[in-house]
Amino acid sequence: MSNDQKHSFQPLSEEELQLDTALPSPAQAYLNTLSASGRRTQATALNNLAYIFSDGKTQTAEKFPWHHLRYEHTSQLSSRMVDIGYAKATINKHLVALRRVLEEAYRLGLYEDHNDYYRAAGVKSLRHENILRGRTLEHEELRKLLEACLADEHNPALSARDAALITLMYITGIRRQEVVDLNLSDFIAKERKLRILGKGSKQREVFLSEDAITALDTWLSHRGRRLGPLFTRVSKGGKVKLERLSAQAVYYVLKTRQTQAGLEAFTPHDLRRTTITDMLSADVDVLTVSAIAGHNSSDTTRRYDRRSEESKRQAVERLRSPLANEPVEDENQV
Repeated sequence: MSNDQKHSFQPLSEEELQLDTALPSPAQAYLNTLSASGRRTQATALNNLAYIFSDGKTQTAEKFPWHHLRYEHTSQLSSRMVDIGYAKATINKHLVALRRVLEEAYRLGLYEDHNDYYRAAGVKSLRHENILRGRTLEHEELRKLLEACLADEHNPALSARDAALITLMYITGIRRQEVVDLNLSDFIAKERKLRILGKGSKQREVFLSEDAITALDTWLSHRGRRLGPLFTRVSKGGKVKLERLSAQAVYYVLKTRQTQAGLEAFTPHDLRRTTITDMLSADVDVLTVSAIAGHNSSDTTRRYDRRSEESKRQAVERLRSPLANEPVEDENQV
């Protein structure tokens, strides 16, 4: 057997793909530990992995025998996904899902030999440096975005909600799911701060600016002070319903106001990117910005630093183009 054949990717065999339906599902056990948004993302990842490991014979994670995976299967997964065309960052997200579902299989007692589990789950993430996608918004764009909200005189409650939502997202750099999960009780008005439940159920507190406090107070004058979600649904007729917005609804709010303001398209995460970039540009130290953003590492925060982009652009402009017309030489010069 050649070296290439020895180390090529091995999907499960027909026999190994046989699943005893009476056994508990490691995939379901893992997904049950996640939030709604995380569950959707990781369910897709697990389905992708089931498809790859079965060589296309199944794409349903709950019907895949995860406990049959061994080191010879998982060790070549990254190479296989690179060949298929997956980006390294996406592969690493799939590896997280793989390690977690194998851990659940082990906890459920599906691995007869614990060494089989440890070897199979020992796959390491790929090293990579990502250039962050997306863009940052200019100050003038933020102003136009809020003006679009406040110009909605036919529905004052909706106008106030959207203005407060956008102001809060910019001032705090909060993630879309985090703003969805906010409750009224998380707004500590007396101390002018907000309690945020972030990734991994980690809590952080951020202080609010005067503009953010004013925008929230205006929204709450419509919403009322009943306990429940901070940002709720508002009907076309202006009736406030004590029902939590979804992550998709936040996306729709920003998309609608972006269109009304006549701005170039941006994502909810671009607002967060803008906050972090603006704080770094204002010479706020990276550790403070990292704490506000809820990053586990300041290295993640540094990746948002776009201050050097302008200096790189200026450097290129200083170079003389090889296509530029050369100065005409005097015929008498040698």
